[in-house]
Amino acid sequence: MTGKSELRLNRTTGDPSTPICLRHALAAFLNAVDIEPPLRDDIIVAVGEAIANAVEHAYTVPSDDGIVELHASTNDENTLLVDVYDRGAFIDRDLREGRGLGLRIVRAIARAVSIDTEGGTRIRMVFDASGGHATTTAPG
Repeated sequence: MTGKSELRLNRTTGDPSTPICLRHALAAFLNAVDIEPPLRDDIIVAVGEAIANAVEHAYTVPSDDGIVELHASTNDENTLLVDVYDRGAFIDRDLREGRGLGLRIVRAIARAVSIDTEGGTRIRMVFDASGGHATTTAPG
């Protein structure tokens, strides 16, 4: 990977194809900036979990008016920064059997994760795009 590149997409949460469309766009972007498997696959899994959370939980009533935004960018230091943003409400839920693993997966894969809930929810994930193994800095 060399230089700076950027991907920005917005999709409605009411469209059932939104998660897959955003994951495919991210996969194409990662391929274009030469991020190879298995790192590329891990990033797609982590970001896919954040997208799924936004689509499923951000808006209390499913609506075509809900928007999820995907921003991905690279820099000269081999860092990939990915933001998944919605304007809905973040819901901190108790762990339920078979549910609630999305953020744990994100934290296990990304080098760093932050969640900002002011004016919506932004999950920011930082990855080492040079292929180094990810480590988590956030509690899981």
